[in-house]
Amino acid sequence: MTPELTQDYDERTQLNSFRFAFSIGGSILSLILAKFIFDSIADRQDQYFVLAGICGIIAVISLYWCIWGVRDRILAFEATRSQVEESESIPIPEQLKIAFSNRPFLFVIGVYLFSWLAVQITASIIPYYVVNCMQMKESDVPTVLICVQGTALLMLFVWSHLSQRLGKKAVYFMGMSLWIIAQIGLFFLQPNQMTLMYIMTIMAGCGVSVAYLVPWSMIPDVIELDELQTGQRREGIFYGFMVLLQKFGLALGLFLVGLALEASGFREAIQGQATLPVQPESAILAIRLAIAPLPTICLITGLFLTYFYPITREMHAEILLKLKQRSEGVSE
Repeated sequence: MTPELTQDYDERTQLNSFRFAFSIGGSILSLILAKFIFDSIADRQDQYFVLAGICGIIAVISLYWCIWGVRDRILAFEATRSQVEESESIPIPEQLKIAFSNRPFLFVIGVYLFSWLAVQITASIIPYYVVNCMQMKESDVPTVLICVQGTALLMLFVWSHLSQRLGKKAVYFMGMSLWIIAQIGLFFLQPNQMTLMYIMTIMAGCGVSVAYLVPWSMIPDVIELDELQTGQRREGIFYGFMVLLQKFGLALGLFLVGLALEASGFREAIQGQATLPVQPESAILAIRLAIAPLPTICLITGLFLTYFYPITREMHAEILLKLKQRSEGVSE
């Protein structure tokens, strides 16, 4: 809905900052709920049943609240658009072909894929890193995750403000640079360096915030470029593929982490055993490689693609001007 709620280049970044504030806030709330429910209910199966029920109710209410809140705005937008002569419908395979011929879109999906892959790999490996590399308790894992997510939540509004002054690409480079430094630092940390670990998690949270914010604020600009080139708006095609990439990144991240742990000889905890098994050095090294070099390669690739992303604030203003001229019947 972002491209229909506003056409302002910077306001789209602000909208996404609020969107992901609730997204990340939901993640933090789920961690707090989990800790409260797990402490209150003894049976493991009942714990997850109650947690799933509460989160499901909150999710459904949020979706309907969103629909009711923006319905009038969308209807007004569609009413103005219906005044423009509709072009001939294009089959879905042909629409996909046109979408992938949109060069800026290819850069955006590349940036998002590698950013999200880094997010998922890091999120998947953090519990193993905290327990086995830093030798902390399992109960400390939610605290570390909340540190990352809490920082990401707060930084959304900072990055949104900076984006208005410096642009989306500059903000992406700043956030990713902090995240890369943090990932590399985590590789070398030892169990007695808890303070440094939390500093690194805060820095990583700054980068995670940018990974949420910037690629999604670029997509509406790409949609309008596509409309200028083809005469049609196809938000569903572009956003649908972005969500597909999100799921692909999640699945691939979990797969890579599981594969690395299995290949390294990681020893899983045995149910009913009071103490965790001692991990071989190969497993510890695999965890450290997964927490640092692997996400870092993804982030550097994302930086490379962002550098060549062509749509600037000035170019977007030119696109909107041409679209306005077309709708008013003025020759370009």
